Amino acid sequence: MFRLIARLALAFVAVGLLVAPFGSARAAEGGTSLYIPGSGGDIIAAFSPEPGLQVSNAVFVQTGSVDAAVLQGLVDLGLDVDIVLDIMGAAYTFETPVLGGTYTVGVAVPFGGVDLSATATGPLGGSISASGDTFALADIAFVPFQLNWSFEKFHVKVAQAVFAPTGDYDLSSRINLGRNYWAFDTAMAFTWFDPAMGSEISVIPGILFNTRNKATDYKTGTELHVDFTANQFLSPTFAVGLRGYYYKQLTGDSGSGAVLGDFKSESLGLGPGFVWIPAFAGGKLTVVGKTLHDLFADNRFESDYFSLGAAWKF
Repeated sequence: MFRLIARLALAFVAVGLLVAPFGSARAAEGGTSLYIPGSGGDIIAAFSPEPGLQVSNAVFVQTGSVDAAVLQGLVDLGLDVDIVLDIMGAAYTFETPVLGGTYTVGVAVPFGGVDLSATATGPLGGSISASGDTFALADIAFVPFQLNWSFEKFHVKVAQAVFAPTGDYDLSSRINLGRNYWAFDTAMAFTWFDPAMGSEISVIPGILFNTRNKATDYKTGTELHVDFTANQFLSPTFAVGLRGYYYKQLTGDSGSGAVLGDFKSESLGLGPGFVWIPAFAGGKLTVVGKTLHDLFADNRFESDYFSLGAAWKF
C-alpha cells in the first residue's frame, strides 16, 4: 500500500519545480524569484512515478515584508506584499525507460493576484507612495525532462524546468506577475523511504539560472535552493511531517537596473505538512498541505507561506 501511495503522490513532484511567479519572494529584481519555497515536493520526492497522466491544482498564499527592493528602476522601501496563486499542473510519464529510469514531462500554469504597498524613492530623491494590486497570468513553466531511478529504499531524480516570460508584464507598473525573462532551474532529489516503517526523508537541491530583463537591464544572480521533507505515515493513507527550505543567492545581481548593487540574499524556513490519500478515491487522489515560516531572511521578503493542493492519477 505504501508503494502505491508513493507512486500516486508523484503527481505533484513532476510539476513541483515549475510554479514560480511574482509571489516567491527573494532578493533579486523586485525582491522576488521564480522559485517558491517548499515547491520541491511533499512526499517521496525522488520516487519513480507510474506511467500515465497526472494532473494537479494547488493554491499558494504568501504574506511578507522587506526593507528595500528595486521595482522598475526605482528603490522601494518598506514593502508589504500579499499573494494568492492558483497553479494548475500536468505531467506525463512514459512507459519506455530512458537511461534506465522513468521519463516524465510536465507543465505548470500559475495565475493569481498580488497586493503590494511601498514607498518609492526616485533618482532625484523625491518620495512617492506606491500601492495597488493585480490579477493575471504568471510565467508558465515547462519540464522537458525528469528522470527517476529507484534502488530499493533509495531513490534519485534529475529534472530540468524552463520558465517562459508568458506572465503579465507592464514596464510602467511596479506590480507584475510576469518576470519578463527566461530562466532555467536544474534540480535533483534524493529520497530514503522505508515502506515497512512508513518513514521518509527527502532532500531536493536545485540551481536557478536567470537571463536578463531587457526592459529594465536587470539580471538576477544565480540562485541555490534546497527543499527538504520528512514524513511519517500514521496510517496507510495519512502522513504528517516537517517541511523546510534553504535559499542562497550565489552570484550578485547585475546590469544598470541593479541600483542596489549585487543585493545577494539568504533565507531559511520551516513548518509542518501533511499528506492524505483518501480511501474513497481508490488511491487515485492525493491531497497535500503545508505551512512555512521564515526563521530569517536577508535582502528578501520575510514571509509566511501556506499551500494546499490535490493531484489525480489517471
